Amino acid sequence: MLAHVHIMKTAGQTVRGILRQSFVGTHCDLLARRGATTRDLIWARRFYPELKSIAGHGVLPHANLHQAEPSLRYFTFLRDPVQRCVSHYQFSFPKKRHFPPFEEWIREHANFQTQILCGTEDACRAIEVLEKRIEFVGLVERFNESLILLQQWCGDQTLDLHYQSINVATDNTIKKRLLSDPKVMALIEEFHQQDCEVFRYARDVIYPRQTKQFGPLLAQAVADLEAELPGPTILSFQQFVAAAKRNVLYKPMTKFLHRAA
Repeated sequence: MLAHVHIMKTAGQTVRGILRQSFVGTHCDLLARRGATTRDLIWARRFYPELKSIAGHGVLPHANLHQAEPSLRYFTFLRDPVQRCVSHYQFSFPKKRHFPPFEEWIREHANFQTQILCGTEDACRAIEVLEKRIEFVGLVERFNESLILLQQWCGDQTLDLHYQSINVATDNTIKKRLLSDPKVMALIEEFHQQDCEVFRYARDVIYPRQTKQFGPLLAQAVADLEAELPGPTILSFQQFVAAAKRNVLYKPMTKFLHRAA
């Protein structure tokens, strides 16, 4: 079973869309109030008995999900920490009436990618998770190429890579303002030292290893994919039914279960 570790603002919604269209009716966006547990996975199987993939912010590689499903195969996408940080802030800013200034917000979101990977701000532990628990690491900066590598890694040609980008910012005013401020840049670097170390390791060690495993035809495979993008926007009947089950059955009943707990 594929398990996507979704880190905020690393093309996670787009990856989720790929999983949904590839494994129609057998993919679950796992709902969990915090990190998903074996209980959450067992509950999801009531609705998806032939589960092939899971995703969601609660899917964490340092949790205990693998105890309920030993065959879990974790994968994730990482992004340059500076770009991810400002995108995260920009994405979150309009969602709250009283939003904290960036200088305050960043202290609560320091080394965000590292924390998702290992539960703490420790680059060494996060790198260990990448090497021992997560089997594939994509890079947002090389997204299409990463998708080709992902398809080879998972060994399933039904993984449909013809995507539509989701949650892309239409206004980058906040992001541009932050990136142009030297004081903000220095603050980001100060609070993302562990993230920078983890990202460099993934970019310079793990990712080249994956491209080498693919072989010399990688560039042509990427070109072929890009020639066919973007993917279709019309849902098939099967996708419509799967969306209905997710939104009418699984999500409402899971939220009710959480409230009653």
